[in-house]
Amino acid sequence: MSLKAIEAVLTRAMSDAVFAKSLFANAETSLAEYDLTREEIAAFKEMSINELNTLMQASPEERKSFWVVLNHTEKILLIH
Repeated sequence: MSLKAIEAVLTRAMSDAVFAKSLFANAETSLAEYDLTREEIAAFKEMSINELNTLMQASPEERKSFWVVLNHTEKILLIH
């Protein structure tokens, strides 16, 4: 799991609206510069705008919990 890379993607998405939109238009290209696993890239590709917004508003620890669950192939959004 690439928590530092995931945090970097989310941090950039929070501060760069064009990048955030590009995650939905072409995730693979947008994420190419980050050291993410295939599964993590797939998770970003499958993520809804609501899920991304929820993750961006969550604390780093809450985001870590989400990605740990996601890495175990259960797509459950733990953050409320």
